[in-house]
Amino acid sequence: MTNALVRPSRRSVLQASGAVLAAASLGGAASAQAGGRRVTVAMPVSPRVLEPVREVSNVLFRTAYNIFDTLITVDYRDGAKLKPGLATAWRRTEPRVLELDLREGVRFHNGDLFTADDVAFTFGAERVADPKAPGHALSRPFLGTIERVEAIGPRQVRVVTRAPDPLVEQRLAGWAGQIVSKRAFLAAPSFEAWEKAPVGTGPFAVAEFKVDQHLLLKAHDAYWGGAPTVRELVFRVVPELASRLNALATGEADIITELSPDHFRSVEAMAGCEIAGGPIQNIRVLAYDKNHPVLADVRIRQALGLAIDRKAIVDALYGGRTTIPPGHQNPAYGALYMPDYPAPGFDPDKARALVKAAGYTGQPIPYRILPNYYTLQLQTAQILVEMWRAVGLTIDLQVRENVGAVINPPEGRGIRDWSNTIFWNDPAGVLVRLFGPNGPTQRVYKEWSNAEFNEKAAVLASSLDTTERKAAFRRMLEIFDTEDPAGTVLHDLTMFYGKRKDVPWHPYPIEYMDFRAANMG
Repeated sequence: MTNALVRPSRRSVLQASGAVLAAASLGGAASAQAGGRRVTVAMPVSPRVLEPVREVSNVLFRTAYNIFDTLITVDYRDGAKLKPGLATAWRRTEPRVLELDLREGVRFHNGDLFTADDVAFTFGAERVADPKAPGHALSRPFLGTIERVEAIGPRQVRVVTRAPDPLVEQRLAGWAGQIVSKRAFLAAPSFEAWEKAPVGTGPFAVAEFKVDQHLLLKAHDAYWGGAPTVRELVFRVVPELASRLNALATGEADIITELSPDHFRSVEAMAGCEIAGGPIQNIRVLAYDKNHPVLADVRIRQALGLAIDRKAIVDALYGGRTTIPPGHQNPAYGALYMPDYPAPGFDPDKARALVKAAGYTGQPIPYRILPNYYTLQLQTAQILVEMWRAVGLTIDLQVRENVGAVINPPEGRGIRDWSNTIFWNDPAGVLVRLFGPNGPTQRVYKEWSNAEFNEKAAVLASSLDTTERKAAFRRMLEIFDTEDPAGTVLHDLTMFYGKRKDVPWHPYPIEYMDFRAANMG
């Protein structure tokens, strides 16, 4: 369904979003005292499935993290260091070979013991490796460098990559690296049934999942990392922020997500509540469809980026509580981070000149968004439309009801909102993963491609030489940002939460919400 958008003033938007609405029905008040039985998280939307190789979304990141484990883990409590997970040790025996020793005594939610066969199956043909496998397409940006995973003993596996891969350990610790039960997968009546109730080794098992309503998880007491202190974990869909705030105030929710800075005072005024979170390792961007007849002209895409006053957006909507990165990068990249690379420019005069030079005559450019997937998403879009209007561009802003209507509208794409999560502390895990030859921009959505960008992406994804990789990355940034924009960077994504003080949960600098015992104290 397409909704024509009436553009209200910012003041009216904020007044409406701050209105007190009736409390959402959360199935009874939450009881999240220390050591309590249940924690309820109120969030605006739900994932569509729970199988990581079938959905890549912020809402699945936060929920599925509690259902699954990976062979190697990222310890966000200790500087994002790689640490043992389902594997206790690993070593590179050849440039293309990584061998891992598996943890003993780990049990899946169905009671089965975890074995090397489960690992080989997880990365095998029936689930992801074969082009006909249901998880093949979405897993390629994450696992595409892996040629095969084989069991070489009951407690040992070998991972062979297609070429030397500098990031294979991080791939195994990141998204799509979650280990599933081979027996449970094969016993499921259909893949559709499996992806609604998958079986992992994580601290919580799926008890009930109703799309757009709620996800109920039960504690996995046999969890190898220690039984959860939370007995039931509920992720409840409450679309309106005002309703989520009311649920927090009445005790029907223990944590609410997508809290915007203009409502911080409301949370601070609630007895026993506080604010948590901040900028995360995720870059908020716009994506352009190069196939659109107007956006096919590179000058229009360049003008779109130059027309945006990012600092004004950050100051007005976020109170300066987030940052504008120097291009599509993050300090987490370590040796490959380039603080000297220029941040996206704001030059409305140059933007107007580019629009004029392109011969643009006012053809509407569609910009489709969801109303509340990102913090302050609608307000940001309305400001962007006015900035683009100021340089002579006509933008048709349309609010859609679901992701599919944004990604695959029958009338064609134009501009869309996106956020790019930094799963691996390396640009190959973001810019290559999302915009490279195997990423969704080129492989799934077919919005944009650039031959030189792809050549440099291959270097970044396979070279073990830091200097060579850094040079390739810089060239990719130049193409992405200015020469042939696939989109443009806005700012670092924020994730603010309102929470009860008696819930000892701590946010990570990423979308994951971790309710393991180690993060609940």
